[in-house]
Amino acid sequence: MTGQVGTRLVGDSPHIRSIRAKAAGWAAYTEPVLIVGETGTGKEVVARSVHATSSRRDRPLHVVNCAGLSHEVLMAELFGHACGAFTGATQSRRGRLRAADGATLLLDEISEAPPTLQAALLRVIENGEVQPVGSDQIAHVDVRILATSNRPLSELVGGTAFRLDLLHRLAAFVVKIAPLRSRPEDIAPLAHMFLGRLSSNGGRTLELSPRAMLHLEEYSLPGNGRELRQILVRAAASTTTDRIDALVIEAAIADSLMAGAATGRPESTADGTLAAVIRRHITATLDAAEGNLSAAARRLDVPRSTLQHYLVKYEIERGRQSRSCSA
Repeated sequence: MTGQVGTRLVGDSPHIRSIRAKAAGWAAYTEPVLIVGETGTGKEVVARSVHATSSRRDRPLHVVNCAGLSHEVLMAELFGHACGAFTGATQSRRGRLRAADGATLLLDEISEAPPTLQAALLRVIENGEVQPVGSDQIAHVDVRILATSNRPLSELVGGTAFRLDLLHRLAAFVVKIAPLRSRPEDIAPLAHMFLGRLSSNGGRTLELSPRAMLHLEEYSLPGNGRELRQILVRAAASTTTDRIDALVIEAAIADSLMAGAATGRPESTADGTLAAVIRRHITATLDAAEGNLSAAARRLDVPRSTLQHYLVKYEIERGRQSRSCSA
């Protein structure tokens, strides 16, 4: 989840209680942990919880995003490099694996690791061997590996997508985090946590009305905890009162749905309640824009074509609102 990433798993569901128990049970081990879950479910929070309960908790948790770097940069980042190993390598570098010796390394989105990196990581896990790029020297490290993936790695095994032997080594312990839509009892605790952080940052005491909380619990939250936080940020920014009511949350949910559609995220708006939320929000925005589609699209922060799509999909009549020939 976005924002501050803590080590405490927030939630009251049996699923989250089970994950907390597993993290505590793995404290005495140094075997890898594989954490799988949809985007926004809190995979890094789980990883930090595992690290915080381990015997290595007094050492830092090192984090490397396998999806955010090119192959060459990722290899150098993890394994280090010798001076002159490539253009721009004017001095040698230890790399994150040696920096994490005696500690824990989190490989975020391990599914994006290229095949050559997978082979090198297998060598680290099996033998503790690290060979810097451009060097024939081998160092030995004691690093506990944690890894996350937003899709099951078993689906990637075959061909050159992901190595089966690496999957077996990474999956010594496995956590599969369920999406929020399957554990709605965790939405309220998470919402209270996010509102507490927003209150601290903004000097306010934010709270949700019961009806507003019900809207959140009824919404499927395809973006999970990350989307929940964004909805609450939008809601807090759009009201001057500390109490966030149902209409404000409805509008924030509608904004989130439309932002998801604009970025290509699959929709989950089959039920009539969410359709009504979007219909009311678009109608109110068109009223404020005096029926001008371009102006309304800017207010909603979506392309004009997306707004036109929603007018048809949700049978929204512009009628008297249309006052501009250029709309």
